[in-house]
Amino acid sequence: MDKNNEKRTINRILVPIDFSHSSLNACYFALHLAARHNSAIRLFHAFFNPMVDAMTFPDAFTYQSNMAEVYHELEHKARKEINAFSGKLERYSRLKNLATVKIETMVAAGQPGDEIENAVRSFDPGLIVIGTRGHGEKSAEILGSVAARVMDGSGTPLLLVPGDAALKEEEPVKILYATNFDETDFRAVESLANILTGYSIRLECVHFSAPSKSGEKETDREKLSEMKNHFNRSHPEIQLGCHSIENKDIIAGLDSFVENNDIDLIALTHRKRNMFYRIFNPSLAKKLLFKSSRPVFVFN
Repeated sequence: MDKNNEKRTINRILVPIDFSHSSLNACYFALHLAARHNSAIRLFHAFFNPMVDAMTFPDAFTYQSNMAEVYHELEHKARKEINAFSGKLERYSRLKNLATVKIETMVAAGQPGDEIENAVRSFDPGLIVIGTRGHGEKSAEILGSVAARVMDGSGTPLLLVPGDAALKEEEPVKILYATNFDETDFRAVESLANILTGYSIRLECVHFSAPSKSGEKETDREKLSEMKNHFNRSHPEIQLGCHSIENKDIIAGLDSFVENNDIDLIALTHRKRNMFYRIFNPSLAKKLLFKSSRPVFVFN
C-alpha cells in the first residue's frame, strides 16, 4: 500500500542509526516530530554478522566456533551502544520536555540495507528518519548508499538529516517543494502537511527546468498558477509561493534558491517519471545528500 495516499497519524517512526553524530542529530529531529504525533520511536542498528562467512566453511569447526564467539561479542557491543545512545536521547527528551515519547531499541545482524528493509516491514513506520553522514568517509558512503536504497525500496516518507543540520524550533518552517507538475504533487503536500502537523509552514513550490522557449515558459507559469490556486483552497493555513527557475544544472539552481531564500527543509517526490528521479543516481545523490546542510523530505 502506498502510504502517501493515506492521511493518517504517524504512529511509529523508524530511525536507523550507526551511533554517529549524524545519527544523534537525526534522532533529535525524530523526537520533536514524535512528540507532535504522539508516536513511538524505534532506534535500529545493524551490526556485521561474521557467521555468514563461517557458513562457507562447513568443515572448519574451530573457525565456526571462533566466529560464534565473535558474533556474541559484536551483539553484546551493539546492544550496549544502543542502550547508551537511547540514554542520551532520554536525557535530551527530559531537557526539551519531550519525555512522553516512547523510545524502543532493536539490533540485528546483517547488511544494513537488508536489515533496514526487514525492520520497515516488521515495524511498519509512518516515517523513516535517517542521518546522511556517519563516522568517517567510509561510513558516510555506507550511510548514503543505505539512504538511497531505502528511498528506492520503501513507500514510506523519508526524512534525510545531515549531521550539521540545525533543528529549527521557532516558526514558520520554510520548505522548498520541488515540483514537476506531477499528479503526485498534491498527495505529497498533503503528506508533508500531515507530517509537520502543528507547525506554521511557508511552502515555496519551485519548478526547475533547463532554459526553454517562451511558449514553454508560459505553460509553466500557468501550471504554477493552477497549483497555487489549488493549495490556497485546500490548505489556506499554509503560506505559499510559486517559482519557476531555469538552470542547466538542477543541483546548482536548487542550492542557489535554498541559500537565497533561507530554506529550512527540502521536499521532493522520488518517482521514475519525475524529473528529479535523476537527482538520485549515485553521483547526483551524493551531491544533494552530502552537500546540503538542510534536511530533505522524500516522498515516493
